[in-house]
Amino acid sequence: MARVSDPLFYNPQMDALYHHQWAMAIANGQEFIHDAYFRAPLYPFFLGLIYKVFGVNLFLVRVIQALIGSLSCGLLYLISRRLFTERVARISGLVLTFYPLAIYFDGELLIANLLIFLLLLGFLFLVRSQKIDRQWYWSGLCFGLATIARPNVLVFVIVVTIWLLFFFKANRFKRLIQFLIPVILVIAPVTIRNYAKSKRLVLIAWQAGTNFYIGNNPNSDGVTAILPNTRGSWWGGYYDVKRVAERALGRELKGADIDLYWLSQGLKFFKDNPFSALRLLLRKCYLWLSGYEVSNNRDIYFFKNYTFLKFLIFRTDWLAFPFGLLFPLSLIGLYLSKKNWRQQLRGNPSILPQKISSNLGSLRDKVPQLLLVYLFLITYSLSFIIFFVTARYRMPVVVLLIPFAVLGIDGIRQAKKSQRIISLIIFIIAYLLFNFNLVQIGKTNQAQNHFLAALGFHETGKIGKAIKELDQALAEDSAVNILALASTIRLELGDTYGAKQIGQASVRLWHNLADAYGVMGNVYATLNQFDSATVYFEQAVKLDPYSIQALNNLGNLALMQNDLSRARYYYNRALAIDPNFTLALFHLGLVNYYEGKKRAAHQLWERVLQLDPKNYKAREALFRLQ
Repeated sequence: MARVSDPLFYNPQMDALYHHQWAMAIANGQEFIHDAYFRAPLYPFFLGLIYKVFGVNLFLVRVIQALIGSLSCGLLYLISRRLFTERVARISGLVLTFYPLAIYFDGELLIANLLIFLLLLGFLFLVRSQKIDRQWYWSGLCFGLATIARPNVLVFVIVVTIWLLFFFKANRFKRLIQFLIPVILVIAPVTIRNYAKSKRLVLIAWQAGTNFYIGNNPNSDGVTAILPNTRGSWWGGYYDVKRVAERALGRELKGADIDLYWLSQGLKFFKDNPFSALRLLLRKCYLWLSGYEVSNNRDIYFFKNYTFLKFLIFRTDWLAFPFGLLFPLSLIGLYLSKKNWRQQLRGNPSILPQKISSNLGSLRDKVPQLLLVYLFLITYSLSFIIFFVTARYRMPVVVLLIPFAVLGIDGIRQAKKSQRIISLIIFIIAYLLFNFNLVQIGKTNQAQNHFLAALGFHETGKIGKAIKELDQALAEDSAVNILALASTIRLELGDTYGAKQIGQASVRLWHNLADAYGVMGNVYATLNQFDSATVYFEQAVKLDPYSIQALNNLGNLALMQNDLSRARYYYNRALAIDPNFTLALFHLGLVNYYEGKKRAAHQLWERVLQLDPKNYKAREALFRLQ
């Protein structure tokens, strides 16, 4: 819990914020998006269950996830003991316990923590069932749940299906049915719900095509999770993805249609630029194996500095710790174990000393189980490399590499001379290859890192710290979101002149972006210059018809001028885009109140509190209404 000093601990952003908002809607029985799921639903429902039972408590969520992370350490111990020995199992469990990135993601409102637990539990049941030849349904249940957390797992489900057919001759279909029925039963409700909402066949979620184009287009670098020429904010990017596809096809689209459009654009890139596509694919393969931790939701190397992990996650010119050390060691373990199995399966003596050979256990019986681990490492990795690479995506692979890294250390220390030399060669080559940044990745936008920190401090009322971070951001960049926050803080401090200067600069620098006009509109609204504010907000809506913030602001201007019908019009437009937009819900409640519709106002303010229990304005309005 040393991460409480993190400015975003209580103010999640990007994917974490999306999960948080979705979970709050679930906890209060609200529909989040009136379409097929854009993202896999398991983690938001898990989060929503916590909110429903315990209330919206982000500290408690981290405590629960820390407990789940601890259970994952125990599961890795049990799996390693079945596949190797007690010694390897104990060390593997300890390594995962203290693995810095595992600790980091235990504290994030992201899928990695829950996914790792489900995958390890599924593997444990799988190797157990292979030994006792029954109860295959438990592994099917776990992998089914993992699939609706991360749909890429479906690739491995197919692999397990083939594995069951290949390694078992008698009653193979009985085992297959036991495994697959729970998988189908878990996924089917999601698919049925998606069809009911969209009248399109969407198995789990419809973001695959979008992500495919993000990672396969002429401007892709293999790591940036934003479509070219779209906004960097989560909802801004979401609506841009929808708008560009609809503009290209000339009609309104459901999520599944949008997904197919972007999938076709990604495939077109492969067709039109095969060599560029291949070069990009190889780059992503390298990045997946590289010691560098590719950040996605926020910069790991920046925000770790607010926690004790700043000493445990680092990157120098000669080492990217911890994965830059773990991966070369795991390659040795993979090599030695595979070599040893081949020797013994052919009836030859072990290539390893007895002490290490015993670590590998009874090999003939464990080959099917270990083959599953190999197949998971390969297929799961490829299922992401075809899209784009981030550190959190590869965490399940990292966890399963840990036992092999333990074997790798033993190989360097105790293997026979010839194998020790080969082990050292493998380690040196892999170490140099994956620690020395051959593709020049890692030049992150420090201005945006400081902006996010400033945003977190601002939302928790730490204005001094927010200004300090914002000054560092402005020293490096004048992005519109940085200027917007700077203007907002100036207005809060009563510096309307400074805020106006920033607003004018934002329009001058970013005249083609809706948010720039929103900055200037806010300044004029604060100065009670409603006509000027209206001009800027209308221009923002013209540039971005999906700008719910601009629509809400136009409604506010109408409300302040007592034009209730016009205010209602703008709030309803905003809510048609995002039914859970609390600002529009609250202000629409005010419209109803002023029109004498107190019951309708009460319902809207109650809904605001359901979505945002800390909304003091809605709570105060309800108190006064009583």
